[in-house]
Amino acid sequence: MHRCHLFEGANRLRCIEALQKQAQRLPHPVSVPASADHRQASVLVPFCVLKDVGPGLLYTVRSGQLRSHSGQVSFPGGVRELNSTGRDCDFDLELSWAAATALREAEEEIGLSAGRVDVWGAHRHLPKFAVTPVIGYCGELASLSELRANPDEVSLVLFRSLEHLLDKSGAWGYTVFDRPGYGRYAVPVLRDQLPRIWGLTAVFTFVALRLLLGPEFPQRLNECRLKVKLFLKKSKPLVGS
Repeated sequence: MHRCHLFEGANRLRCIEALQKQAQRLPHPVSVPASADHRQASVLVPFCVLKDVGPGLLYTVRSGQLRSHSGQVSFPGGVRELNSTGRDCDFDLELSWAAATALREAEEEIGLSAGRVDVWGAHRHLPKFAVTPVIGYCGELASLSELRANPDEVSLVLFRSLEHLLDKSGAWGYTVFDRPGYGRYAVPVLRDQLPRIWGLTAVFTFVALRLLLGPEFPQRLNECRLKVKLFLKKSKPLVGS
């Protein structure tokens, strides 16, 4: 499949259908009890085409002013907001809460208007992490200067091309964590450039790439996932390659 057609036609429809199947596993209430503790969140995983570079993904570097994860690479996103009646502040009959939240935050953080994003759908969130990735395509950008980073939340907007994410031999590794209450788990990490892409951002990058490329998802990245599974059988957590 030629990469210039990845975001349109049959491949776009295949991705949407795959996400619709995933969406059947997502909670999608219109309203919830206001007294409940809801810390659900979503992020937008935005594919785009950068002029003179090619297709890729947009990322943000979180502002150093933020109390959590400052300076780390992330996707634009935030916490689901409910009003006093327990109803979604971003309620939209045509969008899930996850998509509405992700679009709101993308506009607040980097000035990416909701009307510019072709939302493909939401992937089911990971166990024990109440963050839902919403995958979409925001068209062609002449340059990153078209976007406006909110300095209170974002210090930099990054672009990583598909060529970079897929073709850098040996750039992907993995980190294994052992956290009380979470157990033992591993996440991929892209190590060849700073700031590094790791944690949930790297996981969601893998999710989006596997969705987009389908059977063309590189074998070596599947092998990286296999290494993670084999490593988890061992007893000592560490950062691996």
